[in-house]
Amino acid sequence: MKKYAKNIIYDKLHRGFVLVCVGLTLYGSVILGDHVYKYFKYVRPQIQASKAAAEQELLSEGSSEKVV
Repeated sequence: MKKYAKNIIYDKLHRGFVLVCVGLTLYGSVILGDHVYKYFKYVRPQIQASKAAAEQELLSEGSSEKVV
């Protein structure tokens, strides 16, 4: 093969590799964004609600309003 033909093949392989890397980066960013969205939309409010319920339960145990 001529040196010119090798350079063309290497350039095409390099371009393909770069495009694959860019595609994987974009795909990973979308997946990461989806996980972050789900965490802040669903998981974090559940954690905060359970902490608030536990705190409310502790406060109600110590109050003298309900004596049974």
